[in-house]
This record gives sequence, structure tokens and C-alpha cells, in this order.
Amino acid sequence: MNAETDQKPLLGADNNSLVALLAINLVGYVILGLIKVVYYLESLPLEQYYAQIFQPLTIDTNWMNHPWSLLSYNWVHDGFWILFANMIWLSLFSYMLQEKGANKHLFPIYFYAGVLGAIGFMIVGSNQPLMGAGVSVTALVVAAMAFIPNYKLLTHIVGGIPLWILGVVYLLLQGYLLLDQPIAADIAILIGGFTGAIYIMLLKRGKDLGKWMHQLLNLLNNSLAPKN
Repeated sequence: MNAETDQKPLLGADNNSLVALLAINLVGYVILGLIKVVYYLESLPLEQYYAQIFQPLTIDTNWMNHPWSLLSYNWVHDGFWILFANMIWLSLFSYMLQEKGANKHLFPIYFYAGVLGAIGFMIVGSNQPLMGAGVSVTALVVAAMAFIPNYKLLTHIVGGIPLWILGVVYLLLQGYLLLDQPIAADIAILIGGFTGAIYIMLLKRGKDLGKWMHQLLNLLNNSLAPKN
């Protein structure tokens, strides 16, 4: 098993994937919020903001007019509390994966789940748009459950709480929230979960699906590094 992968990074380290995922989601939310404020100050209708700025970043029935939404939708949130909940779950399970040396696999899991979930959503089709980190967060939750099911939290309290129990709680909450969502959104979430499980299954067999991302990042870092 090649999940020795990497050491847990320091909080402010350049290679901390959890911090990077949080930063992209939060910065994206702030930027969209500022643009929304500009529309308000210019007395432009919010419908115009959603039509011109927000919706093209989400996946809807017109996704072919904005194909980049395949990569952008799972970084976009319309509402603070949805963002907050997603980031809490993201932080919790990603931190536990980092504790067991899987830091460099956080972004690949997030990426693959987002893309595959989006494809499933588009195939099924829905009149409601797909947005938010839910698909990718579900992948990270399932990945953590598959990778370190016996990891325990709060070990000083009654022997600790196994990670898999917390994962089940998340999945039950997610299932409840999906009751009012279109079937396409349900499919996207399911695909996200399966993606996390399959990624870890292959990783345990020595197949790193994120290897090309790591190599690309190293190449970019080396090319951008100042030459002596």
C-alpha cells in the first residue's frame, strides 16, 4: 500500500492541501460576494448578477454554453451556512486523512469526484443547477472511512469515537438533505462517494490516480522557481 504518501504538513505550509481547498472555496465565495455588492451599489437587479456571473459557474441545462462549469461548480456556494457546513466537514475528514499521511491525495479526490459527479448530473439532467462542494466533500468522507475506518476522535472520552460512525452521521444527514433535491443531484452525490471509495481502493493496490497531478505541480513549481 502506497499510502505512506506524505507526512502531515504544518498549518501554514505551502503543501497543505486542506488549507488550499479551504482557501479556494472561501476566496471564491468572497469574490462572488463582492461582485454581488457591486451590482447592488450600481442599482443593478440581482437577477442580472445571477444570470451573468453566478449561473455560468454552476452546472445547469445550458452547461454547454459554459463548459468551464464542469470544473467551477464545486467551488461555488450561494449561501454562507451551506459553505460553512461543507467546510466544517471538509476540514474534519481531510484533517484525519492528513494525520495518516494522505495529504497529497485530498485535491485529487476532490477533483475527480467533482468532475465525475458533474458528468453524472449532466447525463441525468435537471432543471435545478448543481453547485457547492457537497459532491467532493462526500468523496473525502467516504475516502476517509475506507482508508482509516478505525481512526478515533476524542480518545480521552470513553475510548474515542470511531471515524466510521462520524462518517455514517454525515451520510445520513446528506441523505436527508437530498430528499428534496432532484434525482440528478442524488446521482452526483452517489458518484462522489463511489469515487472516494474507488480512489482509496486503487491506492491500497499501489495505483495512485493523483500521480500526474503531483508531477504537474512539481513541474510548475520547478519552472516558476527563481533561478540562481
